[in-house]
Amino acid sequence: MIRARIAAGLAGCVALVVMGVSTFALAKDAPIKELMGENFAGLQTILISLITSDYAAVPKQANAIHEHAVELSQMAPEGPSADRKQFLSYAYNLDAHARDIESIVKLLIQHDKDREKVSLGTDHLREALAAHYGGMVTMCVACHNRFRQRVVQ
Repeated sequence: MIRARIAAGLAGCVALVVMGVSTFALAKDAPIKELMGENFAGLQTILISLITSDYAAVPKQANAIHEHAVELSQMAPEGPSADRKQFLSYAYNLDAHARDIESIVKLLIQHDKDREKVSLGTDHLREALAAHYGGMVTMCVACHNRFRQRVVQ
C-alpha cells in the first residue's frame, strides 16, 4: 500500500514537471507562433494582391513581415552555432524578400497611378514580385522543416 502511494506520488510529480516544462516550452514558442500566424495572413494578402493586381495592401503587409523578420532574428536559438546561423540566415532572407516586395509594389502602385502618362512595361516587375513571394514561402518551409518539432519522425 505504501509503495503504491509512493509510486502514485512520484507519477504525479513527474506529470506536474512534464506539464510545467511543456507549458513553459509552449509559452516560449508563443511569440514565434504569433509572428508566424501574422506572416501567414500577410502572405495570403500578398498572394491575392499579386493575382488581382491590386497592390494597395501589400506595403503594409510587407513591412509587417520585415518587422517580424527582425524580431525573429532576435529569437535565434541558443546552442550549436550552425543552428543559430541557419536560423538567422532564414530570418535575414525573409527580411530581404519582404523589403524587395515592398520596393517592387511601390513601383507598380506608382505605375498604376500614372498609367496614362507613362507606358512602362510591368510584366517583369510582376514576375519579380511573384519570385520574391515564392522566396518568402520557400524560406518559411525551409525554416519549419529545420526547426519545427516533428510529430512523426
